[in-house]
Amino acid sequence: MVRSSLLMALVILVSGCARWVPARVGDVPVGTDVRLRLSDEGAAQLEELTGTRRSDVSGQLLQWDSEVMVSAALQAAGAGANSSSLRQRFVVDQEDILGVDVRELDRTRTGLFVGGVAVVAGSAIVWVVSQLAGGGTAATNPPPNAPSEPFVRIRIP
Repeated sequence: MVRSSLLMALVILVSGCARWVPARVGDVPVGTDVRLRLSDEGAAQLEELTGTRRSDVSGQLLQWDSEVMVSAALQAAGAGANSSSLRQRFVVDQEDILGVDVRELDRTRTGLFVGGVAVVAGSAIVWVVSQLAGGGTAATNPPPNAPSEPFVRIRIP
């Protein structure tokens, strides 16, 4: 039962509730969470900010004109995996953007996530109830070879 619960928890964590869907460049409203796919020139601009070369970046769209402004959590090069990264605003020329994706709620994944959480929670409740109901009586019964008389007798007046 423990293995199946751990497997279910892993499936829940991996599934997620949203997915990236391609959108038309320029049709995305300001304030939307986006993932920009950058050209080599755009990746070079981003490398100047972070010190690492990345061809895509995820963040919130702030402006879409000839220059595109995005607020994203960019982690500088040399920063450890546990270091927190601050949100930074950066500007990319629109011609350096090869494509843009937006986050969309995936009903199937969300249903699987909610169902998985319900199964894991139900399994945990059943396990706790079975431990309380069946586990408590076995601990209070003496072993079969135990003496039937107590070792010490105390007289109460």
